[in-house]
Amino acid sequence: MSISYFSSDLKRVTGSDRFFVWFKWFVFGHALHLTLLIRLGQSMKTLPLLNKFLVPLCEVFIRIIYASDISCRAKIGPGLIIVHGHDIVIGSNVIIGNDCKIFNGVTLGNKYTEVPDNAQPTVGNGVVISTGAKVLGGIQIGNHTMIGANCVVLTNCPPGAVVVGVPGRVIRVNPV
Repeated sequence: MSISYFSSDLKRVTGSDRFFVWFKWFVFGHALHLTLLIRLGQSMKTLPLLNKFLVPLCEVFIRIIYASDISCRAKIGPGLIIVHGHDIVIGSNVIIGNDCKIFNGVTLGNKYTEVPDNAQPTVGNGVVISTGAKVLGGIQIGNHTMIGANCVVLTNCPPGAVVVGVPGRVIRVNPV
């Protein structure tokens, strides 16, 4: 299922169905390669016995090549765009909806590391998370929300919100 999501990721990044446009992005698009590694790792979760070796291997490649710590156990919907795929952290219990855009330096993970509770964010559809943003804890980010650069989001965000600052605060809610 996750590998089939890659074609929608590719179509969303390129904006085209043409083979040569896809080919150019597939060969030269380093952020698209990161997305492919994530989708490969997610699709290997279903393989009996081999998944204990291949999924962590994919995660290691992601760490080494892209300096990102992205768990292949995270649930990520189709249409994902990663812009400048370095320094991204996505925890294992994170849920990301369809057609989301994630920039470099983004962290989606736990708020408290000392507590055994592994509460991580749920991100809605069509969300844009800008460079350096941190979304922490078991919070809900509504559909079509825009999170500003270097924002630290610790509370739920309504759909269509524009969130900025440290700590993150909603400055506007656009109609969805």
